[in-house]
Amino acid sequence: MKLHKNILVLAGAISVAVLACTSGLEEETFSVFDANTLTNPNNGEQAVRGTYAGLKDNGGYGYYAGYLYWLNEYPGDVVTTTLTARQGVQLDQLTYDASNATINDVWTSIYRLISRANESEAIINNIDYVGNGSTEALKRQHLGEVKFLRALAYYDATSLWGDVPLLNKPSSEFTDADENPPLTAQATIEQGMIADLEYAEDNLPASYSATEVARATSGAAKALLGRLYLRRLEWQKAADKLAEVMNKGYDLRTQGEGGIVSLFSRDNRSDNEFIFVLKSSSEPGAYAINSNSFGQNSTPWDYNRGWGNFPLNIQFYSIFSPADARRDLLTGKFTTIYGQIMAIPKQYGGEAESADADTLLATFVYNLKYPHTGNYNYSGFNNVTILRYADVLMMRAEALNEVNGPNQESIDLINQVRNRSGLASYSVGNFASKTELRDAIFEERNKEFFMEGRRRDDLIRWGRAASNGSNPLVKFKEKVVPTLKNASTYSDAVNYALYPYPQNEIQSNTSLDPSVNAGRVRQ
Repeated sequence: MKLHKNILVLAGAISVAVLACTSGLEEETFSVFDANTLTNPNNGEQAVRGTYAGLKDNGGYGYYAGYLYWLNEYPGDVVTTTLTARQGVQLDQLTYDASNATINDVWTSIYRLISRANESEAIINNIDYVGNGSTEALKRQHLGEVKFLRALAYYDATSLWGDVPLLNKPSSEFTDADENPPLTAQATIEQGMIADLEYAEDNLPASYSATEVARATSGAAKALLGRLYLRRLEWQKAADKLAEVMNKGYDLRTQGEGGIVSLFSRDNRSDNEFIFVLKSSSEPGAYAINSNSFGQNSTPWDYNRGWGNFPLNIQFYSIFSPADARRDLLTGKFTTIYGQIMAIPKQYGGEAESADADTLLATFVYNLKYPHTGNYNYSGFNNVTILRYADVLMMRAEALNEVNGPNQESIDLINQVRNRSGLASYSVGNFASKTELRDAIFEERNKEFFMEGRRRDDLIRWGRAASNGSNPLVKFKEKVVPTLKNASTYSDAVNYALYPYPQNEIQSNTSLDPSVNAGRVRQ
C-alpha cells in the first residue's frame, strides 16, 4: 500500500485531504504539516472539530449518519428492507460478501475517523497551550476528545470485524511496515481503547454549554468504557464503571417533559438523557455536520414522502403493550398522503380488521424516532443518539444480574426505564433465575433501543452470556432465522458475529489476502 503525502490545512475548520484510492486505510492520510504555523490553541480546537466531523464522514449516509446503522440493524430481527435497496437486502438476508458497498463504506469511514484522531493528536501535542495564553487543562481536554473519538471508532471496528489493523500514530511517523498493516488481535486493540478512554474520563469536563452538546464528556468516556467491559463480559468492571455515570447530572426524560416520544423530537437538542450524540443540525457548532439520512429512510412515501428503506417487521409491533409509550414511536395507524387509513392488523396488535376503500392493511411498521417534515424536505436535523442514559441503566442492570442473579438494584434500574414509558414495575419475585432476568433485559432493550444501532451487538452479547461464551450466535440464530425470506440462507458454517473484510482493503493491503474471510461469508 503506497501512502501519498498530503499537506494538512486548517482554515476555520480542519480541511481534509481525500485521496483517489480504494483502500480505507489510505483513503485519508496526512504526513506533512508545518508545525511552525500550528502554534495557536485555536488550531487545536479546529483539529478537534474536524475530528468530530468524521462521525458523519461523506454525506448524509456516512458512518453515524446512516451506513453504520445498516450494518448493526439490517442483519437483526427487527429491521428489514425493500427490494430496491440492494445492499440492504444483502445485509438483511445474510447474503452479503466482501464486495458489499456498505461494508466497504463503513470500513473506510472508521479509518478516516481514526486517521483524523491520530493527526489531531499530533497537532495538539505540538502546540504550547500555556505559552500561547491558554491552559494545560484545555490541551488535555482536546487530547481527551480525540482519544475518545478514536476509541469509539475502534469500538465499532472491533464489533464489526474483530481483529483489525492498528493505526495509532500520524502518517508523518509511518514506516514502510505501516503502509501495509497486518491485523492486530482484538484484545490488543481493546487495551489501547481502554487507555484512551481512561485518559478521556480523567481529562474531559462533566458538561458543556447547550450549544456544544455533541462534545465528548467524562460521562461519555465512562459510558463507552462500560459498554466495552460489557462486550468483554467483564461484568463487575462494567457494573462499577457504569455506576460512575450515575448521579452525574444525567436522567431520563420524564413523562412530564413529554417522555420517550419527545426525547426524539427534532426540537430536543440537549436533553440530560443524551450522553453523546452525532449533532446533526444547521446550527453553529455543528462541526460541519448538517443532516442525517434517517428521516427520509425511516418512513414510507405514503406517510410523509419518505423513502421507506428501513421498514420494521410487522411482528415487532405486537411485542408492545398498548400502554407502552414506546409504541407511539411506531406507525401503528396513520392517514396516508392520499387520504386513506393505513393500520396494523389486529393479529399484530393493531386496530384494522380488514381492508376496504378507506383502510389499508399495513405490511410493515415504521420507526418514528427520526422525524422529518415531508414535502420533499429530506434533511434530518435531529441529533443521532450514540450513548444515552437509559442505556447506562439497562447495561448496569444486565451486569449486576450476571454477577449476582436477580437482585433488587437490577430490577429498580429496569423499572426506571419501564415506568417512564407507562409500564408497571417488575419485582425480584418475577424472575426465578439469572437466565429469566437476562432474557427480560434483552427484550426490554429491544423495545427501548430499536433503530439506535444496538440490536446486532445485543444479540451477539446475549448469545455469549447465555452460552458462557461458547456460542455467540445462539440468540442471533433463534431470533433472525424466522425473519428471513428463506431460512436456508442462514449457514452454521458462517460466523455472522464478524463481517468479511472489505474486498477493496484486501486488494490494496498486501498484508491481507482472501483467506482472511474464511468462515465470514457463505461459500
